[in-house]
Amino acid sequence: MEKQKVKLKIKKRTLLLIDWANVYGWRKNLGWEVCPVKIYNYFDRPKIIDKRLYHGVEIKQTKSEEFKIDMESLGYSVISKEVKWTPVTLEKQNHFKKIVKNLFDILDKVKNTNSEISNKLYGLIKKIEKLPDSENENYNVEEINKDKLNKILNLIDELNVQLKNLNTDISKLQINLQKPVYRRKCDFDVEITKDALNMINDYDTLLLFSGDGDYFALTENLIKKGKKVILVFAEGHKGKEYNTISNKLFYEFSVRNIKNSVKK
Repeated sequence: MEKQKVKLKIKKRTLLLIDWANVYGWRKNLGWEVCPVKIYNYFDRPKIIDKRLYHGVEIKQTKSEEFKIDMESLGYSVISKEVKWTPVTLEKQNHFKKIVKNLFDILDKVKNTNSEISNKLYGLIKKIEKLPDSENENYNVEEINKDKLNKILNLIDELNVQLKNLNTDISKLQINLQKPVYRRKCDFDVEITKDALNMINDYDTLLLFSGDGDYFALTENLIKKGKKVILVFAEGHKGKEYNTISNKLFYEFSVRNIKNSVKK
């Protein structure tokens, strides 16, 4: 739980670690963007022993490459590596397997239903075409109105075409769902964990800008070693694992509490 709604007090040696991709992703939930320059200035305090920013660089992307240079010039210790784009097939991912399977089942049922309706409409068209023509001597004007009949026939034809087009669209959708998509991959949980443990004798408090549950094990480990951990997070971006921690050395802090100081 958040323990206060005031600025963060840094009383002892503190190591500031920022998982930038995670923090940058907060903007959708927050409705505003966190500024790394303002974070740097806000925590430009004597007790902060180092400000380390972890950033995935997209090679040949000017904005990404310049961001790294700018952050280093500002004074951050920037830990970076190249962003990788890995193919992901939704139907083969455990998280999506059941969802995709259910979707395919639904789409197959829709196609089958459409085919049945289409066949019935085709049969109906044939029956209508066999009706006596208005010029035929056996034609009964009270039973059949040719204009109305043609309108019905056109509507049935139109519906038949729409159903066939819908089935084609469904087939295309199913094919696309089976194609791999490329996912941006550049996690820093290993690098952040390594730095936090390698520098453990240099700080008393770890100030971590990331609510990612991947750092839960690190947080628990540091607390056991007597270190205070301050987790700065945004609503909707905090792992549920942290809710199990009940220790005075663990401190949760919503970034909204310092919005005026770190908003871009």
